[in-house]
Amino acid sequence: MNDKLARLDYYTLLGVDAGASTADIKRAFRGFARRYHPDNHTDDPARHRRATAIFRRGTEAYRVLLDRELRTIYDAELAKGEK
Repeated sequence: MNDKLARLDYYTLLGVDAGASTADIKRAFRGFARRYHPDNHTDDPARHRRATAIFRRGTEAYRVLLDRELRTIYDAELAKGEK
């Protein structure tokens, strides 16, 4: 994963506000998945690798932001500047 992708917080990556609801996160992820799913980028190996990296990071963001406990931990770490 490149540095720019690693520096994006989960909210920015999915394009939602920190106060986003579960429905907002799900809706944002559907759009994110349509854009970055690796199956949509099979024509070029380099684009496929890049889309795979972005999609994995987005999937991780989705999983964390939908889990109340993980999101609370993530938000605390984000506030401390640890993420």
